[in-house]
Amino acid sequence: MRKLNSKFNTSFVSEEGTYLQNKDYFAFVELDNYACYVIADGIDEDKDLESAKLAVTTFIKNFSARPTMNRFFLRKYLRDVNSELIGSSRNVRLKASITVVVTNYSKVIYSVIGNTRFYYFKDGYLKHKSKDQSLAQNLVDDEMIPQDAIAKHFERNNLSSYLGQSNLGKIYMSKKIKVADGDVFALLTKGVWENCDGKEIEDALEGAKEPKEVLDSVEDMILSKQLKDIENYTLALTFVEKAYLDPKRSKKIKIAIIVAILLLLIIAIGVGAFMIYKNKKENDIAAMNKAKNNAEQYIQNGNMEKAEEEYKKALDIAEKYKLPEEQDLDDDYKDTGIVIDGDKALDGKKYEDALDKYVLALEKAGDAENIERSYVLKKMDLAKQAIKIADLLTLGDKQVENADLDGALGNYLQAKDLAIDANLKDEKKEAMDKIQKIYDQKGADAKQKKADDDKAAADAKQAADDQKKQQDDAAKKAEDDKKAAKDSEAKAIDLRKNGDLKYTAGDYVSAKMYYALAKEAFEQANDNSLADELVEKIALMDKKINETSDKKSEADKYKAEADKKYSAGDTSSAKVLYLLAKDVYSSLGDADDVTKVTEKIAAIDQVTAKAQPTAK
Repeated sequence: MRKLNSKFNTSFVSEEGTYLQNKDYFAFVELDNYACYVIADGIDEDKDLESAKLAVTTFIKNFSARPTMNRFFLRKYLRDVNSELIGSSRNVRLKASITVVVTNYSKVIYSVIGNTRFYYFKDGYLKHKSKDQSLAQNLVDDEMIPQDAIAKHFERNNLSSYLGQSNLGKIYMSKKIKVADGDVFALLTKGVWENCDGKEIEDALEGAKEPKEVLDSVEDMILSKQLKDIENYTLALTFVEKAYLDPKRSKKIKIAIIVAILLLLIIAIGVGAFMIYKNKKENDIAAMNKAKNNAEQYIQNGNMEKAEEEYKKALDIAEKYKLPEEQDLDDDYKDTGIVIDGDKALDGKKYEDALDKYVLALEKAGDAENIERSYVLKKMDLAKQAIKIADLLTLGDKQVENADLDGALGNYLQAKDLAIDANLKDEKKEAMDKIQKIYDQKGADAKQKKADDDKAAADAKQAADDQKKQQDDAAKKAEDDKKAAKDSEAKAIDLRKNGDLKYTAGDYVSAKMYYALAKEAFEQANDNSLADELVEKIALMDKKINETSDKKSEADKYKAEADKKYSAGDTSSAKVLYLLAKDVYSSLGDADDVTKVTEKIAAIDQVTAKAQPTAK
């Protein structure tokens, strides 16, 4: 049993100072294999509940139930203490600083929450002391104030960690400290360390045989200063008169040596493996940097596909070793992929999609100036130019549909110039083809217009010629008609004269015939007045004929004379005589002769119709 083979001598002093209530508390328990020393300082204003006592007794209870130096369990005990203070709070939140020391009689380990302290003395000198969890301690750590200024600094009680917090942070646990015969460790509250520094305690330890002697000396020093205000003060000292020595120590040493040798071998192997790993890592990092530089060079040369491959190589290495560059390389790789998608959309004539991709790439790049940004800006300008060219070509196409060839030509020419400036070969060719098509159309239109103009001139000339011919024909016809009328009038006069002669001779049938023929001739000569005069003579002849001869012979005579005229080619006179004969036959009811004469008249009409010239 460790306790029986060791000797730890502990004494303490705890007073209220110049205050009415002592809110400090110290207690300890020494078990067979472990001992526990706990000091606490209540920092709340509760007059009824003693937070320090509650904290110390709760910890010792938990420790006594399961003694250990395991850091996990010691932190758990302290968190249980914190929960106990929170759960026991009534009028005010209970709060306390605490320092815990645990030993197995050969080593000690301690934990501090707040500004109670642990001092460890070896050979009469202070070799180790805990750090307060306060703003003043932070100022010391940052070398803004000296160590000895903490005792009076106004931020010494401004604690960053203490029991009673709702969210207690990570609890500090020290490394194990090996104890030896003659060592001393102390637990103290701020009422001691504010008024008595470590050097003064060292002086009190000099020549002391019992911890009680040191306690009295320290208390005398504090009181002798006759301070107006003295905080509650508690000091607990433990003299290690005999530390525990393991009887199996020599065997354990041998085992430790063997283990150490094995560990050294393992370490050597590990170091060798680490060096190999380190060299490989360095080589891989160099390859990563080279791949990154290659990617940037490819971007400068406009080869984004190769740049993406190089970024992927660099990213794989960064991911493999969890390097800080991993996130930046991942961003570069993804951004390059977005730019490549934009390039593909641009090559596929999907200019709006390309522009969206380039804008997204710029948004991800932010305000950082880099090679890729310059590339993207150039591509964005190219996409914008392509969109403008496409709009001009579309507008030109609509103008062509609306027959506005000049407007379309202007837009096509502007699109061609923009395509040349942007080195867009396909768009340039498309614009040139459309321009050529308009030129061809204009040429065809001009050719057609010339043909139309030539045809119109020819048609006009033909119309003029036709008009002149018509005029000439009309003049000739008028002259011919005049001549025919004159001839018809002369003929009519001769026929009328013959009729008069026959009338005088008493040949009334022949006279009627000549009068009828003369009447026809006067009508052809448009001499209607003379024609009308003959109507009366024809009527007179009918009267005379009725008085002097038979109608059948009259009709036969007309028919015979008409046959002669027809045979002679005088169809006009023949028709008149046939009509006279027909009238007589009709009056006699001679149907056969009417039919024959009608056939003769129809034949004359057919001949006359064929003989007339076609009018233009």
